[in-house]
Amino acid sequence: MPELPDVEIFRQYAEKNALNQEIEKVTVDEPKIAETDESQLNEELKGRELIRAERLGKYLLLTTTKENILVMHFGMTGWLEYKQGEKHRHTRASLIFSNGYALNFINPRKLGRISFSSNLDAFQKEKKVGKDALAIKLEEFQDLIRKKKGTLKSFLMNQSIIAGIGNIYSDEILFQAGMNPKRQISELEDYQHMALFQLIKEVLHKAIEHNADPGNMPLSFIIPRRKEGEKCPACGGEVKKDKVSGRGFYYCPTCQK
Repeated sequence: MPELPDVEIFRQYAEKNALNQEIEKVTVDEPKIAETDESQLNEELKGRELIRAERLGKYLLLTTTKENILVMHFGMTGWLEYKQGEKHRHTRASLIFSNGYALNFINPRKLGRISFSSNLDAFQKEKKVGKDALAIKLEEFQDLIRKKKGTLKSFLMNQSIIAGIGNIYSDEILFQAGMNPKRQISELEDYQHMALFQLIKEVLHKAIEHNADPGNMPLSFIIPRRKEGEKCPACGGEVKKDKVSGRGFYYCPTCQK
């Protein structure tokens, strides 16, 4: 599933290719993905331009000249493609510009969503989305973690607390921290809160630098080895798989006791 680093790559792509161009029309090839229907999307977007590309966790936010927001969520799989001519077979919606190019929303498993919102605050409140993982400040993070109960894995993946971290990057953050995903957050000391906060930022920034490509990640990362029986990049022991709150995770039993 696309997580914060992937969506940041999509944001950069949209910023580079799709801003400041007049939208001629919007087409929706798969109504299931559109929380706002095609006619309303055209009413809101036709003749206007996208002026900003922003990100909130796993959501891509494209602001129009009317100062409202086109929201994209990529579901389990998905990406953007700016091109002219024949569309990818899994294109589910398109913004077609007056220059003949289109920004295509590609979503093979049809689990992505496109919608409209009047502003960021309204959207964040409606969807109950927490602070973006790269925007949250240390004091805010400490305040949140001190109030919550449950496991570290569940805490990091709760989008209403911190937005953007999913299964893959929560595994990486906890591996880098040397913390077991099943550990209770109430067991952590303040200095461990600070360490976890810093590693959230470091891991996500590093993933963005490496284009969110698992095969291109640093040798010290567990992401390219998220398979049972693979060698831990730190100690050479076996990577194991386990579950917490119904979610599978990969870890090193030696490094993450």
